[in-house]
Formats: sequence, C-alpha cells, structure tokens
Amino acid sequence: METNINGTYFQEGDRVRVKRTREQGIINAADGGVVYVLMDETNETRLFSAYIDEDAYIELMAPEEANPQRKDSRR
Repeated sequence: METNINGTYFQEGDRVRVKRTREQGIINAADGGVVYVLMDETNETRLFSAYIDEDAYIELMAPEEANPQRKDSRR
C-alpha cells in the first residue's frame, strides 16, 4: 500500500480481503480507483474487479493474517 499527499492506494502484490464475502486474494493490477484481484480458492484463474467506492469494499490484510502458521499434521 502506498500513502502520499493525494491519499492511500493499494499496490500490486498487496494481500487483500473482500469485506462482504471474506474472500482473499492478491492485487494483480491497480489503476486509479479500480483494482484487479487474483482470488485464492478458485478452480480457475478468475479476476475480480471492483470500483472500491461503488461495487465492493476491500481491506489490506496484515502479514500475520495473510500467512497463518500451518501445523504439521504428520505424527
């Protein structure tokens, strides 16, 4: 995420979550107020696009949320 005198903007590679559905993904591209997110947990490559202020709200995920520690299931 980038913050400057004009505001705060998402950048390519940021991990985000769609607030309404809790789906997660990585920003693939950003252009002004439009972001394209490559969603996790899909059977095919799917791009979700939204005008941040109009169609869907997304939030930046903290690093600890984005990479939860996995427990070893082997015994």
